Amino acid sequence: MTVRDVLRYTLLLLLVVLCGCADQSKGAALNECRTKNYLLDPAAQSQLTPDCMKEKSFQFVANCAPTPDESDWDPNVAAFHFNDPRCYEAVGAAPWLATLLSPM
Repeated sequence: MTVRDVLRYTLLLLLVVLCGCADQSKGAALNECRTKNYLLDPAAQSQLTPDCMKEKSFQFVANCAPTPDESDWDPNVAAFHFNDPRCYEAVGAAPWLATLLSPM
């Protein structure tokens, strides 16, 4: 194994780690976006919340309609899909890679 091989493997490993280190804190990011926009009317929130999540590296899943959960403590999640963390996915990382590299 030469120095070039070691550098190649190091760069490849660094690339994999950086791709997997996308912000996986969906709930915390969504709460920040909701807090920023909670005084606005629901129509404005439906535009601004997904945009705020996109800035935090999460994209809204098209046609997201999760079934309401009885244990949901927040009535806004059932009323508006843009408030549901299950309707967002991380951008820039494959979900299996992010899960694999996640500390939890």
